[in-house]
Amino acid sequence: MLSSLQKLPYGFVAALTGVMAFPVASHSATSEQAPRAVAGDGTALASSPRSTDDADSADDDGESDDGQLADDGAHMSSPSHDGAASDDHADACLAKTICSVKDKIRWQTPAWTPTQCRRIAGAVSTSAKRHNLSPTLLLAIMINESDMNEKANRVYLHDSKIYAKDSGLMAIRCIVDKKDHCTNGNVRGMAWKQLMDPVTNIEVGARELAYWRDGGGVSKTVVNRRDESGHLHRVTKDVQCRHLTHAYWAHYNHGPRYIDRGYPRHYPHRIAVIDHALATVMNVDAPELTGARITMHDPGKRERTIDRPLEPRFKKLYNQILQAGSCGPLALN
Repeated sequence: MLSSLQKLPYGFVAALTGVMAFPVASHSATSEQAPRAVAGDGTALASSPRSTDDADSADDDGESDDGQLADDGAHMSSPSHDGAASDDHADACLAKTICSVKDKIRWQTPAWTPTQCRRIAGAVSTSAKRHNLSPTLLLAIMINESDMNEKANRVYLHDSKIYAKDSGLMAIRCIVDKKDHCTNGNVRGMAWKQLMDPVTNIEVGARELAYWRDGGGVSKTVVNRRDESGHLHRVTKDVQCRHLTHAYWAHYNHGPRYIDRGYPRHYPHRIAVIDHALATVMNVDAPELTGARITMHDPGKRERTIDRPLEPRFKKLYNQILQAGSCGPLALN
């Protein structure tokens, strides 16, 4: 248990989620779990980082092929004829990488068939395009959250009854009712089995990630404010987080406020090294890794970089991904 994490104030979180509530990513199979911020309506907003130990397996009744998310109208334009071959190769490379990495990191779970790998690759590619995300970043979060276990299901109890489940590839928090439907945030009203469908699960995770990137996070700033008598007072104000000391995907784990102390502060770096390894074997760009600082600095130590995993679990994952084999883009003739 990471006792250093503190819950957010209920009043602030309730106010924030009153405007827009999103499901939170958690960790479906972890041996260290921190307290989570919960909104006034019970919506979870933050989760703990994975431990450095190998993940525990998680059991589930199985996946449902029904109930994929309806198209929200965010269509991408059809690829041009000239780029069709390149797109096809990129999709094949993504599927090949997914199959290879899955086979290397799975723990007491069966390998995916080529058909399953193509389905996951198609979902990752589609959701990445829809939300303007790098496919490698989505896949990196998936690897960290569930070890690519589509049946991952971490259950939380309250008064000896199931209260919530961190579910699927992207470890989406579902606070369940008596009928096993989600009651929180962006998955409100969704059947838990529907959320466990891998395609649906990936889309929900991508939607949340884009939300944190586009202004969902908050930070504090001190401003001068004049009262009715004309006197200036310094007050603390919540503002949109500019992600100056961390990558925006930190909020996928932390919720609205970035946790700048202790073990959790390096969650964005741990995702970044996986992202970098994936981008390397696929020979693709990952622009999110070059845009800004990815994590808080360790006092007295060298800066963390995307090609230097530090914790044992991430050193292992980094090397396993690099061993998956390269499948770069088509050569230009």
